[in-house]
Amino acid sequence: MSNSETLVNFEGAITFGTIEMLLNRLRCNALFSELPKPARKRLYGIFVESIDNIFKYAVKGERGKKRPYPHPRISVVKSGEKFVVKSGNMVRNEDVGDLIFKMERVNQLDVEALKTLYEQVINKESSLSDTGAGLGLITMAMRTDHDIIFRFSEIDSLFSFFEYEIILKG
Repeated sequence: MSNSETLVNFEGAITFGTIEMLLNRLRCNALFSELPKPARKRLYGIFVESIDNIFKYAVKGERGKKRPYPHPRISVVKSGEKFVVKSGNMVRNEDVGDLIFKMERVNQLDVEALKTLYEQVINKESSLSDTGAGLGLITMAMRTDHDIIFRFSEIDSLFSFFEYEIILKG
């Protein structure tokens, strides 16, 4: 990214203390403070949802001598007139198919269809096997005019690294 400036860049375990530190880091950044209120709220909301997804759903691999597992990461970068939120964390390979389905679904829908899907999902009974309803993904998709860019990188037979990127107008 040319002409870019990093507001937040973090790699490591996400704890309650880390969450507070990351939110303060974004709120105290001059570029963030200068944004018009609607754009600031959209960016902050996406950042919060991204941290929450890592906190709730990132799996921790067993650290072995053979291959260390990557830490979760999150960043906010201003690139030109846009802001880019990037997030990544480890997921179980058995959950990749469901995540791909949810990501592709939110990318295919317009704002009105996303609102309808949000209402359907929030009113649905949850089961013990649910790995998350996807409300955070739906909410993030409603806050951007772009598709959410995502990818999975297989780490080993058990885990993959899931990354996504959300672009917002500044």
